[in-house]
Amino acid sequence: MSGDGSRPNQDAEVRELDAYDLTNASCRLLKLALKRAGELIAEEIGEAGLRPRPFMTLIAIYQNPGITQNDLVKTTGSDRSTIGELTHRFETRGYITRERDKSDQRVNRLFVTAAGTEALQKSLQGTRRAEARFRATIPAGKRHDFFEVLARLGEDGEATQRPPGVVSHAISTA
Repeated sequence: MSGDGSRPNQDAEVRELDAYDLTNASCRLLKLALKRAGELIAEEIGEAGLRPRPFMTLIAIYQNPGITQNDLVKTTGSDRSTIGELTHRFETRGYITRERDKSDQRVNRLFVTAAGTEALQKSLQGTRRAEARFRATIPAGKRHDFFEVLARLGEDGEATQRPPGVVSHAISTA
C-alpha cells in the first residue's frame, strides 16, 4: 500500500477483497442478531437467571427426562465440550442428576431436580419477555418466514432426524 492509502497495481483478487461487503455478510449479521438476543435475555432475567445456552440446555433435559449427553448435543446444537461443561456445572449446583443406563453402563441419563426446575421457572418469564422483544423487531407479516429460514439455516442434514425419545417442541412465531 502506498502512503496515500491506495494500492498500486491492484490485481483482480485484491479488487475482490476491496469490494467484499462486510457490513451485509450473513455470518456477521447472524452473529449480531444472536448477540442482541442474548443481551435481551440478560436484561430481562437479571443476574439470578439462567443465560440463553444454560437455559436451553436445562430445559431440553427437563422436557426430555433421561436424555443422554449425546442426544443433548443434537437437541440443543451445542458442541460436546459445552454440553459436558454445562452438565457438570448443573450437577454441581444440584440442578440435575445422572443415572447409569441399565442396558449400557457407559451411558448416563440426565434428569432435572427440583432445584433445576426452580432455576428454569425463575428464568422462564424473563426469557419469554426477551423473546417477545426480539420478535417485535421483526415485522409481524415476516415472522413466520424469518423463523422458517432460521430453522433451515440451522439444518445440517441431521436436524430433521430427532434422536429416539427426544420431544419436539414447536417455537411460536407470534
